[in-house]
Amino acid sequence: MAKHFRYYLGRITKGGVLTTEELIEAILDPRVIKKNNYSYTFANMEYNKEKNYIYGKLVKFLPEGEVETIEPDKHQETSILIPHKKESSSPFILLLDYMGIAYPTVWNNLLKEQFERYFCELIEAKYDSYFVSCTIEPIVDLRTFVERIAYLDRVEKIKATVVPPNPLFGSAWKDLKEYMEKRKTGEVTISEKSKNMDGIHTKIIGIMKKYVEKFASEEKEEVTIEDQQYDIGDAAILMAADGYGNAKIEGTADSEKVIIRTKDNQKSFLYDKEPDSEEFYEFVLEEFKNINNERYLRH
Repeated sequence: MAKHFRYYLGRITKGGVLTTEELIEAILDPRVIKKNNYSYTFANMEYNKEKNYIYGKLVKFLPEGEVETIEPDKHQETSILIPHKKESSSPFILLLDYMGIAYPTVWNNLLKEQFERYFCELIEAKYDSYFVSCTIEPIVDLRTFVERIAYLDRVEKIKATVVPPNPLFGSAWKDLKEYMEKRKTGEVTISEKSKNMDGIHTKIIGIMKKYVEKFASEEKEEVTIEDQQYDIGDAAILMAADGYGNAKIEGTADSEKVIIRTKDNQKSFLYDKEPDSEEFYEFVLEEFKNINNERYLRH
């Protein structure tokens, strides 16, 4: 049996009146939610205030489950019912300074999409979903994302939904961030469709092609999104790629239709199924530091 999970990196966005303190409280003193035959909650929580992270598990369990046993005296197989039978658990770590989270997919039990949904529903349930919302948005694997966009011949549609960043921001989408702050906007959706066969006049393909050339000439060099301003549609794509929303790009490559979604290019890594919380924190911290460096993200 494999000793590792594939963990995915995302960002938690808080909506409504949900504060960071309330998010922490919802994890440390959680509710239980029921979905069909299963229930879900948080377990084994650790809050390191000095390093500002929370480690825990999202657990899936049956209110009552059957366990196979044997009666040695009768030499018979049998089964007994036990309360709160655990079906699966997903370790996660939340770095509050980055509002970044690492979480796994557990095949046939708790897929990453289910983790995202139930994690957020547990946060919202703590406050009876009253003027609070929580979402986990994927952080894109930049190299994969860059290469896919670079091979497009043209872009026909762009759709992106972005939310205000907290606590980081990137200069590539500084104007868009400031626009949202000025208007006190909680969410912005940008939808663009090409007017003619030439496609949308976006700089994103040219930008990405430059980075692919860098890969080819200097394989060991890390890709870095340049510290410059971008048009609003392109900025929204980069903002979503940093984990502050989601984006979809439709275009063509060699006359074939191509759809690129941020959620399909999520940054991930392999790590222990039962990680030591301190070692896991150090590993994930380096991942988020590298993300900040390659994208010019800063507090």
